[in-house]
Amino acid sequence: MAIKRDKHAWLRAVEGLPAYPVVLMPLNEGGWEAVFPNLARIRAWGPDKDTCRANAAEALTFELGQLIVAGDAAPSPSDPARLIPDDEEPRGTELVMLDPLRSVLKKRLGLEKREKGGAMAATLGRLGRN
Repeated sequence: MAIKRDKHAWLRAVEGLPAYPVVLMPLNEGGWEAVFPNLARIRAWGPDKDTCRANAAEALTFELGQLIVAGDAAPSPSDPARLIPDDEEPRGTELVMLDPLRSVLKKRLGLEKREKGGAMAATLGRLGRN
């Protein structure tokens, strides 16, 4: 289902984004890799699991934002209980659910609520007009 190109539709799309499964795998050469079963175009890496997970959240957020701007619906996430581990996955591999960074996405898409007056009021106040 396509998403209309208006801010209200984008806001509904962002607020309705679900968590996605991500597979965090230790790499033989050191570091970690994150793979999204539902979003094959994106992967993330990091020197440790926490950094990899944070990078994966950023990659997920960016990809979902691109889909929203293009007017495409995000794919439905798989049920983690139905995902079958690969026999070749290294020991320590972990499947986690990762939420997109909705506040970052809202900011990037210009969907944040602004204070009344916002930057204009601050500028006028500095100029002595407020």
